[in-house]
Amino acid sequence: MFPKEYSFPASGGDIEFEKNDAMPDKRVSDSDYIVMDVTNLGDLCVSVLWKFWDTDGVTEAESIKMGLLPHLRTRLALPVSAVRGEKLFLGRTSGKLKTVVQGRPVDPAAVVKFAVGVDRGPKPMKIVIHNLYISPNAPDFPLEGKPLVDGLGQRLRGDWSGKAASRGELCAYLRAEYEKQPSVGGGLSKFGGSLKKRFSPTGFFALREENGVYWLADPEGYAFFSVGPDCVGVDGECNINGIAPLCGELEDCGRLRDGFYSWTKANLVRTFGDNWYEAWTKITLRRLREWGCNTVACWSDPRFIKAAKMPYVHILHGFPRTDGFVFRDFPDVFDPAYAKASRRWAEQLAPLADDPYMIGYFMSNEPNWAFVNDLDAAKMALESRAPLKSRARLAELLAEKYGDIAALNAAWGTDIASFADIAAGGLKLPEASAADTAELTERMIREFVRVPALALREIDPNHLNLGMRYAWLSSPALAAGKEFFDVFSFNCYRHDPYPSIERMVEMVKMPVMIGEFHFGAADRGLDATGIQAVATQEDRARAYRYYIHRCASHPMCLGAHYFNYNDQPYLGRFDGENYQIGLVDVCNRPYPEFTSAMARANSEAVDIRLGLMPPTDDAPEPVESIFY
Repeated sequence: MFPKEYSFPASGGDIEFEKNDAMPDKRVSDSDYIVMDVTNLGDLCVSVLWKFWDTDGVTEAESIKMGLLPHLRTRLALPVSAVRGEKLFLGRTSGKLKTVVQGRPVDPAAVVKFAVGVDRGPKPMKIVIHNLYISPNAPDFPLEGKPLVDGLGQRLRGDWSGKAASRGELCAYLRAEYEKQPSVGGGLSKFGGSLKKRFSPTGFFALREENGVYWLADPEGYAFFSVGPDCVGVDGECNINGIAPLCGELEDCGRLRDGFYSWTKANLVRTFGDNWYEAWTKITLRRLREWGCNTVACWSDPRFIKAAKMPYVHILHGFPRTDGFVFRDFPDVFDPAYAKASRRWAEQLAPLADDPYMIGYFMSNEPNWAFVNDLDAAKMALESRAPLKSRARLAELLAEKYGDIAALNAAWGTDIASFADIAAGGLKLPEASAADTAELTERMIREFVRVPALALREIDPNHLNLGMRYAWLSSPALAAGKEFFDVFSFNCYRHDPYPSIERMVEMVKMPVMIGEFHFGAADRGLDATGIQAVATQEDRARAYRYYIHRCASHPMCLGAHYFNYNDQPYLGRFDGENYQIGLVDVCNRPYPEFTSAMARANSEAVDIRLGLMPPTDDAPEPVESIFY
């Protein structure tokens, strides 16, 4: 059967197998790996999909997406246990890019068939599957290949506008950038607020509402619509573990921690020597101000934030943990240890509590458990045999509701002996329990938010709690605990954010902020576009302006932060993402069409909010994206 070449239209497609095809007399178990050697014959990256169906054989249960570089024979190995959905992301292996687990968790024993295929892309795709087999152990990952990037970190294959021709040319360009003097802008306060509107000042960033329109007010009281990029830093950190043949010669000046390399840093060191960081800081600060950014957004370099004296948002690290987890990273929220861990965790905010430049803080980003639509965390906790303190609390709540076990049994159609049996766990709950477990799940999510939010407020009463940055509201229960936020944040990867803002506001009834969005194109040097794609850099520029205008025109939206400042490395960051989404490329050269549009849009946002100009309707046509 193998090797075999498969062609797919731009809409993607599947090759279906029965569970044991090509694997006669071999039962697939949790400890096994499904292994496939595959080559992407196209010129762009592709997303290889593994899809699984459970007992009905009709409804797809889960799919697992893996990124694949062009023209590189790569071994993909999927642990069968991954279909249980206990991890959202799987680690990198040689040659493979990012892996994400999507859909409904399923018992491997219930799988009746699976498919291998590719996700949608901007053009037809072709792959070769060299083999497909089951391994009882993790296989080795041979990788044969020649360098795919040059000494500057650029893709070797092809040419494009803006590609640096040599080290000498790049050094001359960066030195000229360093010598540029910042342009002087007007109409802004010390903190980047608009002088066109002022509220009463508080000395810190604050929320204000007027005629149904919500605003941020800067510490001096000036109207502030928050715009700026995430991940402002030298960055460019490429995970080179296991892919040395693809990297070419690496210089010590670009080496970071074990197994990571930054061509971005190496290019700066070659140009500026020991003063490379100070030079980068000067260049970057000038650029951000010229591009109309008033916020240094999440995951940005603290050294840069301190030097810049620009407003910023802070994201806390290491969300409170407990010994037991309900599902993925959802902690045992009714365990007293959760409160203790939250108090320890909140202490990291203490050094920033009096900083007027901090707009506010995000408690977390895209909790992994929240990627499963309509997750029933209470049902998981009650059916689990793991030692969870939350299960005892859920049993108490059921006892408070029903009074005695006979009433619960009548409602559920069960014959459970006592509430103590519920607290002990291991019961299989009937469908009739769904209304109760949904209610209890909402209680758990509220506790997930409440406990650490109060700990933060005790440490820092001055700044805004900007929320959790959910990827989306996978169920209405995720709005639980919103009363402990000042702003409800979410990440919104859409070409038009307005409908998503509207739906979110309808659910949470409070002002919102967008923590991430981006647009990529595959026309200049990178082979994956990111989550939202357009055809060209000119289209990226139009897409950014349209997005910011649409956000600014919504009365409940306080700002939107672009993800992110740098392009991702061609060979993949820590988890394998390698998207063309940056304001600057690996050589620290901006995409001028994009940054010009950014400067224009950012300067127009407050005028749109004040009703002084209409939002643009000039939106580019989207194209199918390449992301994992």
